[in-house]
Amino acid sequence: MTPAEQAIECIEFARGLLAVHGERIRCRLPEDAAHLLEELLVHRDEVLLVLRQRDDVPAMPAGVRLVRWKQKEAPLLIETGAVVTDPGLFATTTLRQLQIALKNPKRWVGWTVPQLIERLAQVGVVVTPSSEAESNDN
Repeated sequence: MTPAEQAIECIEFARGLLAVHGERIRCRLPEDAAHLLEELLVHRDEVLLVLRQRDDVPAMPAGVRLVRWKQKEAPLLIETGAVVTDPGLFATTTLRQLQIALKNPKRWVGWTVPQLIERLAQVGVVVTPSSEAESNDN
């Protein structure tokens, strides 16, 4: 893990929020975590790069069409009672699970296809199975 990734992890673990706005990093920290700001500033350019990469839209699995990719701001409470602190990572791994579930419906990935689609929607990523997307477009 790079120093920038460590700084991001520490900030998010302390319930801080990071967002990219142009060339600026927006950071909200609890008062007791203000000391983490110095580490963020030391590695500012690398932190900016890591945050931008997290926001990149990954390739959609075969059989899925992206409708909207607008991640919500962390932390997020999703229906299963879990808290998502990295919406980009959550969306990427959920898309991988969806890809596996679509390729091999008999393989259990922990969630059904509709549940995976709903989990993505809870973090601001809306997808639809391609067959539904094509019939909705007509």
